[in-house]
Amino acid sequence: MKKVIILSSVLCCGVLLLSGCARNISANSYDARALNGSGMVSHPCTVIKVRTVTVEDGDYLENNQTGMLMGGVAGGLAGNMIGGGRGRTLATGIGALAGAAGGAYAEKALKSQNAYEYVVKMQNGSMRTVVQGMDTYLQPGQEAWLIEGTRNSRPRLIAR
Repeated sequence: MKKVIILSSVLCCGVLLLSGCARNISANSYDARALNGSGMVSHPCTVIKVRTVTVEDGDYLENNQTGMLMGGVAGGLAGNMIGGGRGRTLATGIGALAGAAGGAYAEKALKSQNAYEYVVKMQNGSMRTVVQGMDTYLQPGQEAWLIEGTRNSRPRLIAR
């Protein structure tokens, strides 16, 4: 019973740690560090093309150390509950390896999110590409504002 409580605690901590992994790429959300009082510039533009893309943070599984660690601990604890003697040692090792792999995949999935990639034509004829969250959809041909700020902020598109 004690092992089940420990395993549950480890898994809960892991979920809490991993839940904050994905970046918020919403057009309606700003990072406070980017709002340093210097103002933002809005450029009129027209949406030319829109497509759905996936934004990932941590392309390689080895970039997902938190998930690996939490999964490895949880898998090792789960494997340790099986058998006895050398069988228990083997189950603990296999559980830790399987848990680490599963945790890395879970973290990668939590860091991924769908987004829209907009290609816009600026009034001077140049083209720009902006990727942002799916909370706002702009259609091809729609007039928009491309909002740019300091180097710490990312560009955003909003309807005109």
